[in-house]
Amino acid sequence: MPVLQLEDVDVSYGKTQALRNVSLEVEEGEIVGVIGPNGAGKTTMLDSIAGYKEYSGSITYDGTEVSETSSGKLVNDGLVYCTEDRDLFPYFTVHENLQMGAQFRSDDGAVQESFDFVYDLFPRLDERRDQEAQTMSGGEQQMLALGRALMSDPDVLMLDEPTLGLAPVIIDDISEALERLQDEGLTILLVEQNSTFALRHAERLYLLEQGSIELSGTADELRDDDYIRDAYVGVT
Repeated sequence: MPVLQLEDVDVSYGKTQALRNVSLEVEEGEIVGVIGPNGAGKTTMLDSIAGYKEYSGSITYDGTEVSETSSGKLVNDGLVYCTEDRDLFPYFTVHENLQMGAQFRSDDGAVQESFDFVYDLFPRLDERRDQEAQTMSGGEQQMLALGRALMSDPDVLMLDEPTLGLAPVIIDDISEALERLQDEGLTILLVEQNSTFALRHAERLYLLEQGSIELSGTADELRDDDYIRDAYVGVT
């Protein structure tokens, strides 16, 4: 059974339907990408998986329907969402923001291992551990948001537009971090408007347009697809 599965998911905002019959699955240890233009419904999909939006159809995490549990319990059970907005505490330091990611974990030794891992993954955060989040660059804040998500010890990590608005050198840093997380066997659902980035990292991808899944396949299959190549490759 896939660790994360959506079947015929519909989401509406009043009379506007944001998602239509969306079905996808993520197996343990995979990086699965969802690409598509701005306004396609990608964030709505992640919000629904995280338990923030009402939906019809089925969304199961580890075999349990997400609508039957709380968003907080989903996090405790290992489903962690790193949002596009980053949701950092602006007046907290880097270290304090990371601590907030581990606030519900009781094993101090395991938490310290997570600190060590995050600071090793992003040395820039280690250099700035006493700096307030609001004073950091956008790229550094993105590293911090990803690091805080990792402090929750995720089994499945959902990333919403992690490269949005970032300079190429910072995108390279995020890319290296994803490669290391992939080597660690972390399961990742990567939502990206930057299709080139998603194709580089995801093993399988779905194309979401106007709320519906229009294409799916392996990275090689989508990379060779004429429509994907003409409409999306190289678009950031």
